[in-house]
Amino acid sequence: MLLLRAPRRALLVCVVAAALAGCSVTGSGSAKKSPGTPGSVRSGTAPASVAADAGRSVVDFAGTAPLGADALRRTVDRMRARAGALGLTDVSVEARDGGITVTGRTADEKRLTELGTSGRLGFRPVLALEPAGGAPTSTPTPSASSAPTRGRALTEGLRPGATGSASASAGPAPAEGDPAVAALQARFAALDCSARERPAAEREARAQDSVALCGSDGGASGSRVKFALGPTAVDGTHVSSAKAADDRQTGWVVRLGFDRTGARQFSDMTGSLAQKAAPQNQMAIVVDGSVISAPSVSQRLDGDAVEISGSFTRASAEELAATLGSGALPAPVTVSGVTRLPHD
Repeated sequence: MLLLRAPRRALLVCVVAAALAGCSVTGSGSAKKSPGTPGSVRSGTAPASVAADAGRSVVDFAGTAPLGADALRRTVDRMRARAGALGLTDVSVEARDGGITVTGRTADEKRLTELGTSGRLGFRPVLALEPAGGAPTSTPTPSASSAPTRGRALTEGLRPGATGSASASAGPAPAEGDPAVAALQARFAALDCSARERPAAEREARAQDSVALCGSDGGASGSRVKFALGPTAVDGTHVSSAKAADDRQTGWVVRLGFDRTGARQFSDMTGSLAQKAAPQNQMAIVVDGSVISAPSVSQRLDGDAVEISGSFTRASAEELAATLGSGALPAPVTVSGVTRLPHD
C-alpha cells in the first residue's frame, strides 16, 4: 500500500495505468459500421485505434439529458480548452442541433472522443474496501451482524459529523439498523466490479453522499478493488491548475494546484485521515465514478501542490491533465456517432 508523504511540498500518488481506463468515455463494446455507410461509425463508441493517414473524423456528442443553451455553450468552451491543452491542431468544436460536433484528424480520433469525458474529480475518505469479487451477491446482507467486519468499518465511517470536511471528531456510533449504514452496506455487498462501463448512478453520485465504487488502490498489482467511501472532502472545482510533466525520478506525472479553499480542505482531510487506522487512513481519488488510487496517509499534508505519479505515458498524463485542468463538463455528454471522412 502506498504511503503519502510530503517531499518537496508535493503529494506523490501512485496510479496504475490500467485503472485509468475507467476515466474514458470511449467505454465498452466494439464499434460497428452502419450497413451501407463505408467508413461510418454509429455505435455510440469510438474505435480503439485508427490509421494515422485515414483523413478526418467527425465526432458527434449528445447530452445524457437535453442541453440548455447556457450548458451547451459552456460545455463547448471547455471542450475547446481541452483541445488546446492537448495541442490538437486544426480541431473544430461546434454546437449543432442541440448537440456538439468535433472535427479533427482521424489520427487524433481517440483524443477527440475523450474531449467529452466528464472529468469529475473528488477526494473521498475510505470507509471500507475489499478485493473485487466478480458477480454481485444474489441477496445483499446489509446488517452489521451478517458481515461484522464490514459493518463495523462502515458504521465507524458514518458516525455523525463524519462528512466530507473530514474534520469532525468521533461521536457515538449510529444505532444498529441505521438506514443510511444499511443502504451503503447493501450497495457495497452487491457492487459488481467486473463490468467495464460504470453505471450512471456511480459516475454521477452526489458529492455529499457516501458511495460504493470500483477502482484500484494504487498497489503494484493493479488488482480491482471495491470501496465504500464517505462524502467528497475536496472536489475538482477547487483545482486551479493541472499540468503533465516528465519527472526524472518518477516518469510522467500530473501536477495539480488548488485554490485557497481546496488547499485548506486537503490539509484538513489528510490531517484527519493520518490519525485513523487502516483502511480508514486511506484517501480515494475518484475520477468520473472510478477510484484511480487510494493511498494511505501518515501525516497532515498541505495542499500547495499535489503530484499524481505512476505508470503514465506522455499521452495519458496529458489527457488527464487536460481533463482535470479544464474542470468537469457542465453537462455530461456521450459519443452518439463517429464519421470518418477520406482525404480530399
